Formats: sequence, structure tokens, C-alpha cells
Amino acid sequence: MRRQLLLLLSACAILFSAHSLAQEKSFGPYQVYYSVLNSSFISPETASAYNIVRGQDRALINIAIRKRLKNGEDIAQAAKLSGSRSDLIHSLPLEFKEIREQGAIYYIADFKFNDKELLAFTIKIQPDPDIAPYTLKFSHTLYEDE
Repeated sequence: MRRQLLLLLSACAILFSAHSLAQEKSFGPYQVYYSVLNSSFISPETASAYNIVRGQDRALINIAIRKRLKNGEDIAQAAKLSGSRSDLIHSLPLEFKEIREQGAIYYIADFKFNDKELLAFTIKIQPDPDIAPYTLKFSHTLYEDE
């Protein structure tokens, strides 16, 4: 089941990167890739294995960090993540789970949303404990599955 989730997230990352659907932002030598998707894209078995709640009003944020090396290559980078999502009234924390396998590191957080809701995300990303965290801010409109 773990492999299913990783394959799904890997496929999503590759698909999103290939079609410019994933967002990305550079912070120094780090490239941060992030996307938001409805939880219905994940099988019930995989969701259960990772305590991810599926539903038409549930979504996931997926974040991966890559570090650019001096030789031009990049590698998966672990980081400390914290963050929140906000609507017009509330700001609620996101609880990230780290998933590692075969050189890939992903951070996911699941959450509930309202149909056609614009959410603002603020994520603190600290890939190096000796420097202050970087702040990633973006907005995304979510739609319930039909």
C-alpha cells in the first residue's frame, strides 16, 4: 500500500511537472515542488494505510524539495515543514507526514474544504536547521468531486 501511494504521488509529481500543473519555487539551492489535489485520486486502501481521509470535500497538499548540487544534478531533500491554510474567516494548521522511499521524499497533509473555496496556504520549509525557514505562500481554488 505504501508503494501505491508513492507511485501515485510520484506519478502526480511527474505528470504535474511535465504539464506545468505543479507549481515550483526556488529558495537558494532548493527547488520546491507543490500541488493540491482532491483526495479521491488516492485508492481507499492507500488512504487507509496512511490515515488520509477521502471524500468529495477532502484534499491533499503534496510538497517535494530537491537540492541542486554543484555538478548540476539534484537530489531529494528532507526538511522540517509546518504551515496553515486560510479562508476568509479561519486559519487552520496543516499536519505534514513525511514519506520516503527509493530516493524520493514527499510531504503530504490532508484537509477538508468547501466547494469552490479559495484557500491561501502558508508553508514554512526548513531544509537546513542552521538557517531560517523559507516561506512558501500560494492560493488554490478547490472544487468538490461530483
